[in-house]
Amino acid sequence: MDEARHLVVEKPDGSVAIAFNQEVPPPATRTRIRITGLAFCEKGEIMTCILFYISLFMITWFFRIIDIVNMCLMFMTLMSVVTGWSYASYQIVVHGILSSFTIVPLIVIDMWGTAVYQIGVAVLCAYLNFTSKYITVQHLEEIP
Repeated sequence: MDEARHLVVEKPDGSVAIAFNQEVPPPATRTRIRITGLAFCEKGEIMTCILFYISLFMITWFFRIIDIVNMCLMFMTLMSVVTGWSYASYQIVVHGILSSFTIVPLIVIDMWGTAVYQIGVAVLCAYLNFTSKYITVQHLEEIP
């Protein structure tokens, strides 16, 4: 039979008392830790890595202002996707909007290669935004 820490004891006169056994340790207390983040699909993570490497190639090959901006934004998007922090969706949305805004001006000034890259980034950001899932994990840890 398991030992109990508290027992209800009824005396012969009908009164009730609570017995306390100090040899039995108290039950473990639990705390809730809530972790919220984003989960991205594997295809989106792979495409983010590929576009990041393309941006590195473009910055080393052309070294234009737009390539520096593309590389910085792609690096921040890559870090957001890899870490999955809860505010990663803001970075992805901003990067997608900025990329979509630059497509037409790039086509007008006859930078077709960079425009195609920006289309790829805009589509990737939309894909990441639509396929991401918020995850909330609650761990119950026993504290001695």
